[in-house]
Amino acid sequence: MNKFDQYISRQFFYTLVFAVVIFTIFFMIIDLVENLDKFIDRKVPNDIVIQYYIYFIPYIIIFIIPIAVLLSTLFSVGNMARHNELIAMQTSGVSLNRIATPLLILGFVISLLMILFTEYVMPPASQKKFTIKRKYLDRVSEKIFTQQNNINILQDENTRVFISHFDSKENTAYDVMIQEYKQGSLVERVDAKKMRWQDGHWIMEEGISRIFTKDTEQIAPFETQEVRNFDIGPTELGKVQKKPNEMNHSELRKFIRRVERNGSDTTKWLVDLHMKFSFPFSNFVIVLFGIPLAASGKRSGKALGFGISLGFCFLFFGLVKTLQTLGYNGILHPVLASWGSNIIIAGIGILLMATARK
Repeated sequence: MNKFDQYISRQFFYTLVFAVVIFTIFFMIIDLVENLDKFIDRKVPNDIVIQYYIYFIPYIIIFIIPIAVLLSTLFSVGNMARHNELIAMQTSGVSLNRIATPLLILGFVISLLMILFTEYVMPPASQKKFTIKRKYLDRVSEKIFTQQNNINILQDENTRVFISHFDSKENTAYDVMIQEYKQGSLVERVDAKKMRWQDGHWIMEEGISRIFTKDTEQIAPFETQEVRNFDIGPTELGKVQKKPNEMNHSELRKFIRRVERNGSDTTKWLVDLHMKFSFPFSNFVIVLFGIPLAASGKRSGKALGFGISLGFCFLFFGLVKTLQTLGYNGILHPVLASWGSNIIIAGIGILLMATARK
């Protein structure tokens, strides 16, 4: 790495760190103002509030890093354009592609790091954050908990309920098992493929009931059967269902396989699965977009650079959300819904690079 590469890389890195810190604090303040009344009304201890926002930081970083990367690209290349350093380099035979090389490498490295960050750091942090939210803000019973995407419920000291997957849209639970105990011994077990919320109570479908005595076991298949002694409604079950950002790639993939076996639609989850790679990789694409944009603005100031970043923020996230929604609804293939925004922004970036070279 020569002195020029070190020079532009330092400018990029310093701006990136500054932007990430400022944006993170900004988002935390907004969220605190939004939830302050809930924290006060529910008398959440101060140390729990601090933990909540510590675990919130990884999600914020993933969310704001593309904008911080664009801002860093505009400022580092824009400074060189304003001081005519780009013109001097290009006059001496250095192409814009060569000038862009260190930033493109940094963008690619950041994308790889964010993929690892999304895989290993954000899921456990998000899970702890949502655990605090469910316990202190949503007031979900501590008897309900999740483990590897399964919902386990201690209804009372004698009743345990296990649910493989709950579809909050259809108010239907899949692969359900209810166990009844008496004096520590299992006396009844009911297994069902589905458990559907209907007219204010749960109905189990396509199941088998087993009643255990000291020496015998009575087995009775059934098509439908009303659930007894289970007063947890679909709203509360929906609150404990693990979210995609609480799962890493392998966990989400296993979850999708299980949902497929249950016969449910996995389109939404497939979109989220591909987003675990496409969104972090957008950092590289944004650098490709930002370099020719900054190089063409020879007299633009930092305020304009910030304004461009803010405008791009609305454009980029609006595009991501639109394509994601189309994917959720099955209008776009999950891969296209996840990677479409990167493809569009990369295409614009390549077109701008080609124009800038002329």
